[in-house]
Amino acid sequence: MTLKLEKNKDISNFMTLHTQTTAKYYCEVFSREDFQEAVKMANSLRVPLLILGGGSNMVVTENIVDALVVRNLYAKKEIITENENETNMFVSSGYSTNKLAMETVNDGLEGLEYHRGLPGTIGGAVYMNSKWTRPLRYIGDYLIKATLLDPQGNIKEVDRDYFNFEYDFSNLQKTKEILVDIVFRFRKVDKKILKKRAEEAVSYRLKTQPKGVSTCGCFFRNISEKDRLRLKLPTSSVGYILDKLNLKGLTVGDFAISNVHANFIVNRGNKKGKISDLKSLLGIIKNKAKEKLDLELEEEVVLI
Repeated sequence: MTLKLEKNKDISNFMTLHTQTTAKYYCEVFSREDFQEAVKMANSLRVPLLILGGGSNMVVTENIVDALVVRNLYAKKEIITENENETNMFVSSGYSTNKLAMETVNDGLEGLEYHRGLPGTIGGAVYMNSKWTRPLRYIGDYLIKATLLDPQGNIKEVDRDYFNFEYDFSNLQKTKEILVDIVFRFRKVDKKILKKRAEEAVSYRLKTQPKGVSTCGCFFRNISEKDRLRLKLPTSSVGYILDKLNLKGLTVGDFAISNVHANFIVNRGNKKGKISDLKSLLGIIKNKAKEKLDLELEEEVVLI
């Protein structure tokens, strides 16, 4: 299959914060082979390659992305092996995280129930090592192996140790390799237990996070334990800190800090929000944290 290359493509609708931006080059992939062709295409065009999944943890801060933006629509799953206790499942990186969470819960497979209701794709969730903190669960806990592509488009098989999973981190953030597909190992558990956990996670998010608005989720990483102790804070939550700094509701243009959760930035103008206004708002937040608390805030989202 030959990929369809588009130029000057508006990609605003493919990101949940809906920053208004254009990709210099754009294509869509539906398979491993498409991914390999996309890598070759980017090399031929002599531009970087940017993978776009659900767009829920990515923020573009440029009006034009000088790259080949590849929208990952490779969505496939299948059971490889199973026994009475566990199931090994193949999942492609473009598969919806929320959909897989619902399906595994309904099948009595433990692991992703706390991810119920999350936007984005499995590829992005693994890249960021998506988590739930009550109790602490990482998506990387259930990965046993994966298929990657190197910058030349060569296939590479790796196991879990390769990822060096940590809080909001996988090794892919350093290597810049492309995650193509994954094999997860899920333990079989009573469906009622998993459904209760999933419902609790969804209920918590509905109570504590903004809904029905354009946002990219938590914007900044929580602070370190060292900084929490230095500042004598009861929590490492950046949302708590920004709230105490009276930043809730702060607005620049169409971008605002949510009144529900201070670590969420909302685009109230949908695609009309200016990137320059977003940059100004981020500057105010970081400067205030530095000035008042001597904190260097780090983005949790991927900034482009």
